[in-house]
Amino acid sequence: MNYKIVFLGLSLFLYGIALALPCLLFNVFPIDSISGNPSDPSNVYAMKGIELTFFGMIGLLFLQIPAIGWLANPIYWLGCITFMMGRYRFSAIAGIAAILIGFGGTFSGFWFNLPADSGGVSELALSQFLLGFWLWLAAPGVIALGSVISLLKQPARLTASSN
Repeated sequence: MNYKIVFLGLSLFLYGIALALPCLLFNVFPIDSISGNPSDPSNVYAMKGIELTFFGMIGLLFLQIPAIGWLANPIYWLGCITFMMGRYRFSAIAGIAAILIGFGGTFSGFWFNLPADSGGVSELALSQFLLGFWLWLAAPGVIALGSVISLLKQPARLTASSN
């Protein structure tokens, strides 16, 4: 069995599971609240990966800073395509870039609250990363790892072709 199919399959499996699982835990609080704490401690919302994918695209349209993390998705898909094409340097860079952009953009959600409704009554404050988020970041990590392994397996071909 081709190892590229194994790496791609594992990566897509992790990505798919991440879409189905809760990824981020938000505290929901009214905008007119004086303190940054929610008025009701049970007023939390766990957002699934598929919701984040949809709302991330919308967040980019409305220039929400944490939505920058959504840009890791097209970079991840580009990494998958280039990995299967055998362009391992590019796919390794794309995988690492997807991890950095995804983590950095989403991490900024701890400082920038997001609108929770269309009426402007409440906001979402990021409080915790959940399992789905880490699996989402692991998916491009698997592609990057497979790319690095592929690059390490072919140094003889690279030096022979450069002579």
